[in-house]
Amino acid sequence: MRFPKTEIILFSLAGVTGFLVDADMVWTLTREGVDPITAQAIAFTVAVTVTWLLNRRFTFAQHASPNWLREWLHYVAANSIGAVVNNGVYVLLVLSIAFFSREPVLAVAAGSLAGLVFNFTASRAWVFRSR
Repeated sequence: MRFPKTEIILFSLAGVTGFLVDADMVWTLTREGVDPITAQAIAFTVAVTVTWLLNRRFTFAQHASPNWLREWLHYVAANSIGAVVNNGVYVLLVLSIAFFSREPVLAVAAGSLAGLVFNFTASRAWVFRSR
């Protein structure tokens, strides 16, 4: 499978937008008294929906399904697994390599990159596949 640069760039920009939505919502909700776990659950749902909409409209527009609910559910499922990959890489690095336990922000970067690769691949192959 070929991975065009334009798709990767657009997918990454959608991801950055999703991160900003997620972070802003967590910050806002926790300032309003919502507990951090509930705030993150709400923020993730909104952020993943924003990235789905952006990717559906711009990154993979030619492969968007008319069954948008099914597509959204697949996208949420894929990105939920991607979150596990992201955090799994972080935890693995921090717990197994002393360098990363001293510099955890680099483990965050590695986890984010692993999550990006997983989410892009899953989105392209499963959610927005050629029909």
